[in-house]
Amino acid sequence: MDLIAAHQQGLIEQLEAEVDGLAGRASDHAQRAMVLHHLYDHSRGAHAWALAEARQSLWIAAAIARLRRRISRWGWAIRKRHEAEDALEDLAQTLGEVSRSRMISAYSAYRLSATKALRSEAETSLPAPLLSALDQCHGARRGGENWPADSDLVLMDESESYAEASTCRHALEGAWARIEATGLGRSAKRLLGSNALARRRARDARKGWPRTDRELRGDPTLPAVFRANPAQHFYALQRALADRRRQHWRELCDLDADAVALAA
Repeated sequence: MDLIAAHQQGLIEQLEAEVDGLAGRASDHAQRAMVLHHLYDHSRGAHAWALAEARQSLWIAAAIARLRRRISRWGWAIRKRHEAEDALEDLAQTLGEVSRSRMISAYSAYRLSATKALRSEAETSLPAPLLSALDQCHGARRGGENWPADSDLVLMDESESYAEASTCRHALEGAWARIEATGLGRSAKRLLGSNALARRRARDARKGWPRTDRELRGDPTLPAVFRANPAQHFYALQRALADRRRQHWRELCDLDADAVALAA
């Protein structure tokens, strides 16, 4: 491997580690919402799909909490309550993993397409229509140009197609089948089914993305530091996760006898 290829591989591995940390655990919906909001903010409002996905992350978290409260009131049916609790936790974990993979795909695509040193990797790993839409997005951002409405729709559609390709449909279908076998099935579908999520996205689109952005920034479930300065909070999160990775790497090196001998 030559120096240029080695450097590029190092950048790819660094990006993979960064996005994995930013995606958090399956239950970290609020963290993913803030990361996705950063893509919208950084793109000067062009990446509306990222904002829509951020709102969806927060809604999933709120809906799961609502369903848990509903189950807690089922004191008259202990056995059925336990079945519903188990099924809901399975659905929550699966939806969290789906949300996680969708955020990873969006963040990775945005960063790959924006980084000149990773251009060959972007051309290899990203669908051509998505890369073209992201190139237009970055060009408009760098040039301070207005983002055409038709370009917004193209980026929205291509981002959704790419995110869908990362979704494990088999696991999702299994989790839904399990919860539909309980008394919670109808309520869960009404809040978290694909049609329900699509309707919520459509409502946000009708309101307009600037208004949706203001509503997300003011969401009381997000940290006050984010609401005060979303960009600053994102970069602080990014730095904290990088510091944590470095600390973990140092701890692993300390456990490696060969590494200690080499350092000596």
